Amino acid sequence: MPIQQLLGSHEKDLGGGFMVRPHPHISLATVTYLFEGAIDHRDSLGSFQRIDPGAINWITAGGGIVHSKRGPADLKSVPYVSHGLQLWVALPEQSDECEPAFEHANASAIPEFT
Repeated sequence: MPIQQLLGSHEKDLGGGFMVRPHPHISLATVTYLFEGAIDHRDSLGSFQRIDPGAINWITAGGGIVHSKRGPADLKSVPYVSHGLQLWVALPEQSDECEPAFEHANASAIPEFT
């Protein structure tokens, strides 16, 4: 299963903004995790979710989903850094046309081990 790191670090200046316009995915799953900052996720399933550090967003594109990632409205007037990972995982051939799905787990729902 191919995996790719996409996000890296993005510094948002006043008057600027992090914005990835709506775009499609098929036959893969994406996992988004932030170390700092915040991103608003929207998709064609009707999902809207703010991603904060430590939370996990999982999109199963399957037969097709459209989504966008943007800086949250409450951070538009302040500089901030979004730093995280987005992993792309190819779905197995028998699942590559499955129904699209969206799942989110807040950081508080994910166990931590030291």
